[in-house]
Amino acid sequence: MFDIAYRLWLLRQLSKLFIPPLAAVYIALRFLEQSSTSFAPKGILAQAACYVLSLPVYWAGWIQLSNWDNERRAKKLGARLPPLIKSKKFGGLDLKERLVHGMSNDYVGVVFDELLDEVGADTARLSILWSERIITRDPDVVKFMVSTGFPHFGKGEQAQIRFRSFLGKGIFASDGERAKMHRALARPYFARERISDYNAFQRHSAKVCDILINCAKESKPCDVQDLFARFTMDTAGEFLFGRDDFNTLDMPLAQPGAQMAEGAKSAAVEGAYGSFVNAFEAVQVLINKRLAVGMYGWTMAEFFNDPVKEHRRIVDSYLEPLVHEAVQRRKNLKPEEKGEKQEYETFLDHLADSTSDVPLIKDQLLNILLAARDTTAQLFSWTCYALALHPDVMNRLRQEVLSTYGESGVPTYESIKTLKYLPINGRAPFNDATVVPTRQGPLYFSAAGMPCNWSVPSMHKRKDLWGEDADEFDPDRWIDPERSRKVVENPFMFLPFNGGPRICLGQQFVYNEASFVMVRLMQLFDRFTLAQKEAAPNSALPPASWKKSKGRKPIEEAWPRNAMTLYSKVRIPHPTP
Repeated sequence: MFDIAYRLWLLRQLSKLFIPPLAAVYIALRFLEQSSTSFAPKGILAQAACYVLSLPVYWAGWIQLSNWDNERRAKKLGARLPPLIKSKKFGGLDLKERLVHGMSNDYVGVVFDELLDEVGADTARLSILWSERIITRDPDVVKFMVSTGFPHFGKGEQAQIRFRSFLGKGIFASDGERAKMHRALARPYFARERISDYNAFQRHSAKVCDILINCAKESKPCDVQDLFARFTMDTAGEFLFGRDDFNTLDMPLAQPGAQMAEGAKSAAVEGAYGSFVNAFEAVQVLINKRLAVGMYGWTMAEFFNDPVKEHRRIVDSYLEPLVHEAVQRRKNLKPEEKGEKQEYETFLDHLADSTSDVPLIKDQLLNILLAARDTTAQLFSWTCYALALHPDVMNRLRQEVLSTYGESGVPTYESIKTLKYLPINGRAPFNDATVVPTRQGPLYFSAAGMPCNWSVPSMHKRKDLWGEDADEFDPDRWIDPERSRKVVENPFMFLPFNGGPRICLGQQFVYNEASFVMVRLMQLFDRFTLAQKEAAPNSALPPASWKKSKGRKPIEEAWPRNAMTLYSKVRIPHPTP
């Protein structure tokens, strides 16, 4: 698939930057020549100098006029512009370098905190190559963008272009009516009767438990990121595709160790599934780098070669047979059957009944699979990691599970709700002038289409919201009435599933899936321990310099990272049954 959208965007932006000043100089020179004035530059070099000098003069004037106009508009509306993060290099290239380094080689979310702390604000502007964006960790701003002011904001052109070569025109790369259409198609498949069907959870979690039991018996470490990515792939395959034959948990697991082959986010895997998952994860890393370097940076770097294209081709080769099979099933139905109202067994069958557009079906499936597989796998991995660091918490959780289910009772939708200790994104304004209400006063977001990015990890670690222990793993914060009351009063301070009209459709599915699996693990094991130093590759280990830092860095033995979704490479030597 040749993605022309970002190339056209770059050409359009460059034409805006170059054509007006060059055209103005051309007209001026022709006028001076025809008027026979002595002020007309003589010779090719003099005229070339006029053309060259017109560019910085035009750009500097345009930037200054835009700033004055934005300040005037903000004042007129009784608001203020978010503070501008100062750059030290031409074109804000130092800010680009910090973002690229921070999003690739630092603790997730820290670079946003550092930039915002420099201006003493929770919302600020930064400019890279004279293209502004908003960054924020303010729940009030996020609430307005995703909920109360939802009509004023959307994914925006830049985000859609950045995602398109990977996610196509799926739900995560859509705005307006197309986004509504995708949600309307998906919503029926997250009804209670579907998400509370625990049979698939039971079948696939049994394989996970068997693998961990064998690791314990043989005293072998286990790559839980890879393990849970396979589990979520198999459950998603059954839930979305109606296929119980993915069986990725039956394939050989990677053997943890310092020399193990690595994929972009987890262990490298062989075979057809390996090709798919390696491409699926690698493309997420590329998309995340696009965000860090900014629109001008990545569109120029990738103008002649789209690195996402080959990865998407591999992903498509894995999904296309499934899609074509579903479309053919639909075509083979008898005429009287096509007109009947049916309860479709799978999400894929429903899509095939709604359209025969294979690319559209693939896009929708790929978008939902991203949410169903990667985000939930990280939830499981990080939960096991946190329990390994806090055996007292694991013991308390295990006692609650055993007192409710014993060592072999099977969780149900109703019984899981009785457990008290278990429970475990970007926008752009559509309008040229958007005023966002906050507790510190209204903020003015000046340009339609300007990226507005928020950091969920940063919001979740703000000490003024969560208290001085915000960096600590403390499940009691969700049980203590006083602390949990804060979240009830300000729900957008905790936003793992987004909010507003685009809240995650699979939220309850994930809660049910995660709760079921954790109950089964607690029934079998009384302790997890880490094997990061013994069995993890160097890329999974935090830098030694973190020990001298503040916040979570000195504590961590794994390295949380971001590539569209959070991930970490966690190894546990073996759980203790």
